[in-house]
Amino acid sequence: MLRFGILLLTAYFLSIFQSALVSEIFPNFLKPDLMLIFITYLGTSPFLIAGAMLTLGGGLFYDTFSGSPFGFFVMIYLVIFFLLQLLRKVLILGENIVVRLSLVALAVGVQFCLLIFLPLFFGSLENFSSPGANWILSQAVMTFAAGWPVFRFLKIFSGIPGFALPQPMA
Repeated sequence: MLRFGILLLTAYFLSIFQSALVSEIFPNFLKPDLMLIFITYLGTSPFLIAGAMLTLGGGLFYDTFSGSPFGFFVMIYLVIFFLLQLLRKVLILGENIVVRLSLVALAVGVQFCLLIFLPLFFGSLENFSSPGANWILSQAVMTFAAGWPVFRFLKIFSGIPGFALPQPMA
């Protein structure tokens, strides 16, 4: 329960930080997607139901604070979370930072594809504009670069008593 509360609070603060402060610090085309890194962390965790609930909460927080259509990023983050859970079941993914950063790159690609194609399915294409290739590349590079500190931050929390992941029995 302590782990769930801390991760929900982390999702809350990351969504506020990403939607309010990062927009003021970085130019519009150089904003790292911190929530996507957090969703990648949750997607590589062994807890399916708790991770899905945290992903849902993080998506709702981000939709609320960023002003995007309600449920838009919830759907994107849930698709990415379940894709990562599927990859975790099929492939053997470890705690290695290189593996997680490569999964962040995969998640960025999936997110941009969904950002381009989901407005077609929602029927609100006139309200959205497609991002250009230079915007996508710079956004992906910044998200990839911000992945290491965020994963390090979340690893520090895993050392808190009551927060550590239970180990499977041998």
